[in-house]
Amino acid sequence: MTETDTADIYARHQALYDRVPVPSHVPPDRVVDFDYLHPLGLEEGDVYTAWHRLHDGPDIVWSPCNGGHWIVTRGEDVRFVQENFEVFSHEIFSIPRGSSAVRMPPLTVDPPLHARYRAILNPFFTPTRVRTLRDKAEMLTRELIEEIRPQGGCEFVRDFARIMPVTMFLGIVDLPLDQREQFVSWGVTFMTSTDSREKLGAQEKVVAYLQKILGERGINPGDDLLSKIAGWRSNPRFQGEYEVVGMALLVFFGGLDTVANMLSFITRYLAQHPDQRRRLIDEPEIIPQATEEFLRRFGLSNTGRLITRDFDYKGVSFKKDEMIMVPISMSSMDDRLYDRPLEIDFDRNPAHNTFGNGPHKCVGNSLARAEIHVFLQEWLKVLPDFRLDPDHPPITHSGAVNGMDSLHLVWDA
Repeated sequence: MTETDTADIYARHQALYDRVPVPSHVPPDRVVDFDYLHPLGLEEGDVYTAWHRLHDGPDIVWSPCNGGHWIVTRGEDVRFVQENFEVFSHEIFSIPRGSSAVRMPPLTVDPPLHARYRAILNPFFTPTRVRTLRDKAEMLTRELIEEIRPQGGCEFVRDFARIMPVTMFLGIVDLPLDQREQFVSWGVTFMTSTDSREKLGAQEKVVAYLQKILGERGINPGDDLLSKIAGWRSNPRFQGEYEVVGMALLVFFGGLDTVANMLSFITRYLAQHPDQRRRLIDEPEIIPQATEEFLRRFGLSNTGRLITRDFDYKGVSFKKDEMIMVPISMSSMDDRLYDRPLEIDFDRNPAHNTFGNGPHKCVGNSLARAEIHVFLQEWLKVLPDFRLDPDHPPITHSGAVNGMDSLHLVWDA
């Protein structure tokens, strides 16, 4: 491929993020100029405040940004879209449409075919496996805290959030710990960059690396998840190399980003609310319930669905081949579902859909819960009093996954 060809690919990919004309079937009162990658108010330091502004308008809106797409803003409608895959397909989940060049089963496969890929992943997240992983997470968490405690402060995202859960993930897939920072850099670039050269370049590097690993694991398999994915090639239902590469890519990106961001949002909140910290210390038995409330409040994913046919819903006329965004955080902040939704209430005992609903519910949800439990239990034992560094305000980002770029903390050493 020539340099001109490559430049043309990047230019066409970048054009996917352009604003487009409003289709004639979209009523003017449904149109919002909302760029989910750069929402108005993000510069104020909180991605959730930026998203919450959508609740000032209609329940379902249309944005001309990023190729044009619908957005559901209420929990009832988020759940409806999640559960009705016949109309709202997972076949294409990235917005803008075409911004990911690789299909990633089982995420990009609808039932019933979806189940064949989930069957490969499920055994790695059984209760027995999660209990073993929790023990490892406890030891690792204690080690990391002891390393940073004497310093009197840390940049939490770099020094903890992208180490503990990522190290746990690398154990599941048996990838080298000494390449952790490189893996995280690739993952964060792909998940957050809107520069086509950077985004596609990161994905290409990950794909090339995983192809090499999958080739090796196919010859010399182990007990790790990537070996099991490589083994799919021998299944009589195997359809092509894209399946194993796509599964591996999905696992790779999912393992590097989501729990790290959740831990960072939780920690920012606790740094600002010493009374809530003290309650978790004095009543450790409420940590599981508090975890559910944190999960409710800090919904992370903003993924898309492909509309498979013309469909009327709540006064909106969806058209075949349009995209619709399903932002989990809008359920989290929905005052029709929760009293005082922006507040953290450890007595709330909430139902939530942070991990999704229906057959595509996150396969790693039990491990994510265990890692949050461990963090709250171990961190607060050793560092009960910490606060935000006033000289370095937190920086958040919006994208396919809401996240924290930096979180500086200080404490009395």
